Amino acid sequence: MAPRSILLRLARALDGPYPVLPRPLDAASERWSALRPRVRLTVALVAAAALAGGVHARVQAADHRWGGAPVRVLIATEDLPVGAPVTAVRRVPLPPAVVPATAVTDVPAPDATLALALPRGAVLTAAHLDPRGPAAGLDERLRAVPVAVQEGWVVTAGGWVDVWVLGTGDELATLVARARPVLEVRTEGASTTALVGLDGEEEVGAATEGLALGRLLLAHAPAPAPAR
Repeated sequence: MAPRSILLRLARALDGPYPVLPRPLDAASERWSALRPRVRLTVALVAAAALAGGVHARVQAADHRWGGAPVRVLIATEDLPVGAPVTAVRRVPLPPAVVPATAVTDVPAPDATLALALPRGAVLTAAHLDPRGPAAGLDERLRAVPVAVQEGWVVTAGGWVDVWVLGTGDELATLVARARPVLEVRTEGASTTALVGLDGEEEVGAATEGLALGRLLLAHAPAPAPAR
């Protein structure tokens, strides 16, 4: 259809008397038309002010409930293990009431790595960027010991391992530690090293001796049962 024809049809549709309104609306329209111009202006201004006041009241109520205006923080877009670079994050607005006190609001430096694991959707905080690295979240009883991992054993940060020292000849293997946390795993070239949290001088001493002899072995283990 030609544009001219469309315009002609539109002009005919807009021509003619007012459309017939339902009886209540027609009566209200008649009363509104009967009001003096200044009265209509006053009513419109009062209605606009009431609407603005209602919107402002709702905004204030929301701010009071959630602690104020939204704060833009960084959250993880995927599960990030200890030692991972802080790249998979995005900035989102959250109510102040649910934002941690030490939440990070600026994008970290390109070489920043995580001292603590950051699950998907969690807020990045200053604790996650602690310069102490994996030792930041270590239980005060534990000591971090680097242990070489055999290729293909898939030891991962956040997992649990048993630590064994293999025997020689007729000597039996010795269990040094049971269900110890893997704090971090790093791969450099062909070698992979796991940072394992060991409890006390006895475990650290036995593990160090096994490392010196080249007989230390990590075995996958289930997470320890929660203390009752």
